[in-house]
Amino acid sequence: MKEWTCVQVGHHNRIGEVIVEHQRQGWRFHTYQAQGSPTMVNHYLLFERDT
Repeated sequence: MKEWTCVQVGHHNRIGEVIVEHQRQGWRFHTYQAQGSPTMVNHYLLFERDT
């Protein structure tokens, strides 16, 4: 069985940092998505791990 978590990252400069933090906790990076307007973008990272 898999466990999933989605993390919203406010600024794209933090994406790498958030991935490393979660990988240290046993999560595997699965998917990245960005959405919004040219002036306001939200970044979403989806992680998975086996339970």
